[in-house]
Amino acid sequence: MRTDVAALAVLVASIAAGSAAAQDAARGQTLFTNTRGATGKPVGNCVACHANTDALREMIRNRGGKPDDAVSVRRVLQRAIDGAQPGAAGAKAQYRGVFKAKDLDDLAAYIARAKLSALRGEGALALR
Repeated sequence: MRTDVAALAVLVASIAAGSAAAQDAARGQTLFTNTRGATGKPVGNCVACHANTDALREMIRNRGGKPDDAVSVRRVLQRAIDGAQPGAAGAKAQYRGVFKAKDLDDLAAYIARAKLSALRGEGALALR
């Protein structure tokens, strides 16, 4: 029995590690800043409404997420796009059928690692 539990724990840990490794924050940055270009769909760019990192991270917290945890951020993103979050039915609905699972994984990885870039002075998000 103990062996089964230990084997299950190793399996779960390896799946989680593989999932986290599969996230591409650099691709997520492209999706965030050039959503229309990256997806080829007539949608708004995420950065147009969410350029302020502090406000975005607070929004994620207010919706029960942990802004530094990509898995948690992904859940918040998915719920917002699905319309399960207050205020999400309008603006976020445009992304239904546009963002695939990999897109959401990469966006979440980027958002969880992003910070406001003071060096460029342009208010753009940059990876930490």
